[in-house]
Amino acid sequence: MLKIISILLLLISTLGALPRFALQEGSSCNLCHVNPSGGGLRNDYGISVASNEISRSEGGSLVSNYTGMINQYLRVGGDIRLMNYNTFETSPFKSALFPMQAEIAGHWQIHERFSLVVKQDVLRNQNKAWVLWTGLPFNGYLKAGKDIPNYGLKLDDHTSFIRGGNINNKMLQYEGLIFSPYLLSPGMIEYGININNLYISQSVANRFIKKASTGGFDEFLHDKAFTTRIEWRPSFFNINGHLGGSYLQQGVIRFSGIYGGIAFKKLSWMGEVDMAEEYASTGTTLASYSEFVYHFVKGCDVLLKYDYFDGDIDTLGRAIQRVTIGLEIFPVPFIEIRCQVRFTDYKGSDAALKEEFIIQLHTWF
Repeated sequence: MLKIISILLLLISTLGALPRFALQEGSSCNLCHVNPSGGGLRNDYGISVASNEISRSEGGSLVSNYTGMINQYLRVGGDIRLMNYNTFETSPFKSALFPMQAEIAGHWQIHERFSLVVKQDVLRNQNKAWVLWTGLPFNGYLKAGKDIPNYGLKLDDHTSFIRGGNINNKMLQYEGLIFSPYLLSPGMIEYGININNLYISQSVANRFIKKASTGGFDEFLHDKAFTTRIEWRPSFFNINGHLGGSYLQQGVIRFSGIYGGIAFKKLSWMGEVDMAEEYASTGTTLASYSEFVYHFVKGCDVLLKYDYFDGDIDTLGRAIQRVTIGLEIFPVPFIEIRCQVRFTDYKGSDAALKEEFIIQLHTWF
């Protein structure tokens, strides 16, 4: 049985792509990011939010005037994250400190409607790069280059089972979906439109699930990965909603999921459920995520998260579930302090895992 207790730890982490901020504001993730799919390098508004609106205290003139612009055409930014992992799973107490993220990105505005984005992952020697054409009909865009297809909620925590899950599996063959930081970005083309509070995108990419892409030269069109995303962001008085769905198919492998959320004043809920065919087995894989957030005061959020993953719902096999309790604090601009304790339980197994205490340090520019 999962235990629920509260604990306070110190954690510093970067402001990554946090879909709940978009939900609370009744907007999409591309409001704060250069990438129209959300996440990564922040635009002027995203930097302004990070430096003024979400932190407990505002910075001085140096912080308020920061834009990341080298000149009127070139913007640079980066993210650096350290993590401290602690557990009583082994005796004595086990604690590890390691880098989680070290990325640098640039955005070159070649023309009013045409730009180039490049991102380098220093730790894993991986990169993403694409050209972006905006100003198309229906507030549309066209994106072409190397990136991960636009599927599901882009959480900042890649260990959630709807993203990459546990990279070092403990008991199951798979303990999460494919979207880990080690996933190689395929070549892709993506088109999207925004009509009022409705967003639709469609992409075609080279094979990238269970196989490193060879650049697509040995693939027919039906071998490619096709991803469709539709989301609706309604608002009613002080209530903001978010409802969407994603579908990804690469050959016989199929991912389908629904996600959504609702925010009212200081309280918000956000969740996602995904089904995957021919992924972890010949059966059906189920992954789900649910997050409740209470905005205690400015610069401080209390979180309760629940993750669930079953590699094959068609059999009475094992499944994994996890409860996370956390506290996120934004004391000053560009700094976040997050406190988390995790309780993990394997259904169908007598093995008991000890609590995990997570400490992260993340800053960005």
